[in-house]
Amino acid sequence: MEDSLIKIDDMVDAEITRITDFGAFVKFGVGKKGLIHISQVSDSYVKKVDDHLKVGDKVKAKIIKISPDGKIDLTLKNGSSKPVSGAKEQGGGRRPGRQDTSYRENMSSSPDGKSFRTSSFEDKLQLFLKESGERQSDFKKHIEDKQGR
Repeated sequence: MEDSLIKIDDMVDAEITRITDFGAFVKFGVGKKGLIHISQVSDSYVKKVDDHLKVGDKVKAKIIKISPDGKIDLTLKNGSSKPVSGAKEQGGGRRPGRQDTSYRENMSSSPDGKSFRTSSFEDKLQLFLKESGERQSDFKKHIEDKQGR
């Protein structure tokens, strides 16, 4: 692949050049630069980018967007989120009970792994509110159990 002909879905070997609160800047190819947004650093929740990546890390990244002004967005999700060299990924891996959020044609995956079809925004909102309430009550119970010990 010639570097000047990059396209969406290409995998590139990139090096982390700068870490910010909102993501990591990378360089790859011949003079190409891009951004891995914090939401694209790992399949698991990322509170701080530098918990997962360090300047100088070499990673395999996938190009997900090339804007008309030439800005390149990349992702480390889908199994390629571990640095090739450099810092260890801290807090990585899956959290128990969490499922990948793969969205295909009105299909979603709930936290318990069951697939369901939704036909409207209202259905999705109602399901979200129900699951959110359940998670909040589980969390409150957990906190009360901890305080009771």
